[in-house]
Parts: sequence; structure tokens; C-alpha cells
Amino acid sequence: MGLPLPPSAGPASGTPPAGDQANAVVSGSFSATGQSAPFVFWGPFNLVLYGNSGPNGNWNGTVRLERSFDGGTTWIVCGVGGSGAQASWTSSGTGSDVSVVVGEPEKGVAYRLNCTAFSSGPINYRLSTTGAAALSLAVASNI
Repeated sequence: MGLPLPPSAGPASGTPPAGDQANAVVSGSFSATGQSAPFVFWGPFNLVLYGNSGPNGNWNGTVRLERSFDGGTTWIVCGVGGSGAQASWTSSGTGSDVSVVVGEPEKGVAYRLNCTAFSSGPINYRLSTTGAAALSLAVASNI
């Protein structure tokens, strides 16, 4: 049920807020270019990118969703909807929140977010799931 994780791997990095129906959440933010910690989801999960100040907050940068089939050695930009378009989002200001649902049919695939360009932010992210898919969620400092 997922990649073998090192002993330092822990549960999802965040607790859903009161009233939230998700039972597994990974959240954080970018204040410069770099990658999030890798995580493993199986089944459907949500991905949201947003700036501060609520919906349609201000952020400037590019973030892409990547996945690895080999335990984190090689990272490949995800595709969107079978069209060949890459799962990469760029904002140059206010009103550019991103909210997508991702479906992963294969167990053990690792994901990460990669902020490849950063001008201002922070760029906040939240990934979440509910139900059986949450049982295969893992956050790892080293995959």
C-alpha cells in the first residue's frame, strides 16, 4: 500500500480544520523556488494553489505537479486530462487560484509540487482526500 518509507516518515502534514470533511491533508507554502516533500496518494485527491488573503489571493510564480514511478529518483510532470498538456500553473497576480481533482489509478506512485519560478507570494498549497484513498497517504522526508 504505497512506497516503502523510511522510519522518519510520518502522517499527513496537517490536520483538517474544524468542519472539514477531508481525513487526510498535506499543506504548505512556497516562498521561493523548490519542491514540496514527496507524498503518496492512491485514488482521487484534490490539489489547490492559492495566495494569501482568501480566495483569489495574490501570488506570482509557476508550480507544477510531478510524479515518480521509481521511488523518487525520476520526476515527471503530470499530464492534464489525457490531452498531453502539462500540469503546470502560472499566476502573475490576483485571481489565479488553482483547484483540480487528480485521479491516481496506480498504488505506490509518489507526487510532489515543484515551484519552478517565484516572484511573490507566498504560494500556498493544499492536497486532500477522503475515504479509502486516505489509507494510502504518506508524507516522507526521503523517498
